[in-house]
Amino acid sequence: MIFKPCLLKREITKELLAVFALCLSIFLSLLLLGKILKLREVLFALDLAALDLAELFVYLTPFFLMLLIPVACMISMFLTFQRMSSDRELTALRAGGVSLLQILPAPAFFLLACAVINGFVSFYGLAWGVQNFQNTVLELAREKAQLSLRPGVFNNNFPGLIIYAGRVDPVSGVVGDVFVQDYTNQDAGLNIVAPQGRILTDNEQGKILFSLDDGHIYRQDGNENDILNFSQYRIALNLHKLLGDIHVRKDKPRSFSWGKLNALLSEPSTRAEKGQGYLRSLKVEKQKRLSLPVACLVLGFFAFPLGWIFQGVKRYYGAILILVMFFVYYAFFSMGISLGETGVLPPVVGVWAPNFFFGVISLFFFHLAIRERGGFLIAWIWWLQRAARSLLGKKGVSL
Repeated sequence: MIFKPCLLKREITKELLAVFALCLSIFLSLLLLGKILKLREVLFALDLAALDLAELFVYLTPFFLMLLIPVACMISMFLTFQRMSSDRELTALRAGGVSLLQILPAPAFFLLACAVINGFVSFYGLAWGVQNFQNTVLELAREKAQLSLRPGVFNNNFPGLIIYAGRVDPVSGVVGDVFVQDYTNQDAGLNIVAPQGRILTDNEQGKILFSLDDGHIYRQDGNENDILNFSQYRIALNLHKLLGDIHVRKDKPRSFSWGKLNALLSEPSTRAEKGQGYLRSLKVEKQKRLSLPVACLVLGFFAFPLGWIFQGVKRYYGAILILVMFFVYYAFFSMGISLGETGVLPPVVGVWAPNFFFGVISLFFFHLAIRERGGFLIAWIWWLQRAARSLLGKKGVSL
């Protein structure tokens, strides 16, 4: 048999890409479907068109991709080489004198490309998606609030506010002859009269505002009545009433661009203004965006020798095993983030520890695969399988 390295690498890369695309599309669809079900009441209340809904989930995609690309790398790497192992393709390659190191460049190039893509998503795509998602949701909420105003009707849809408008322009959103009772800030309440107003979106603060122009505020305090004139008066509308479970927070680190994240960390006033806890959350977010692209390499190289070693193991057993290992990684990763944010561990230690741990294990597996000494792992899998069958058989369950 003539060994053609270029052909072999091309075929392996094609299969890796196909399995990766399938895994990524399935996981992404499931997560987006779960998000739709979670927010279904809010989305129906906003009366979104299909294009609006599609736009929102395009903006959510980078947040999911940052977490899904590493797991898709891991699963696609394992399933590809386990399929080759089950079909005896790896046995034929070994018989032809092809070693694991000769196959390594194809998966290495694939994992490096995935890491670069995930790096782009982490550094640029995440902030772009979160910011656009929040801005779009705010704009939809503004439109809903604007549509809820009817001429000649007292509107009490917003907690703490009763709004009356004599005139409403549905095109420009300007309302005229406005009367507002505002109980949002004090028990006594304010009576506000203005010739006109409008509902605005403050994307920087993540708020929906009812802005009034050139009006008067009437306030009663005991037996005293105060009248204040204003050129502009703004009232923040209750977003929970408009958006339900969708929380629009512009100060969360995950909504910051990579440049803004570094600027806040280098600014001495950040700790004084926001506190030590907020500074730790910024550091954790920075380390998370650095570590997840590297996780593509670590998890991929963790799965690669396993697929080479586990000959004869049924595919669904292998898929279950690799999913369990990812959940172990994700549990360590989540715990590291929590410990970093609470200050128990330095953020760099908490976030990077799972990569280091799995990286060391992957080196051990590579050593076993290169020296063809992974038989005890297969024996261990078979022992677990027999133990599970025995346990379930006693309970009358077939496996």
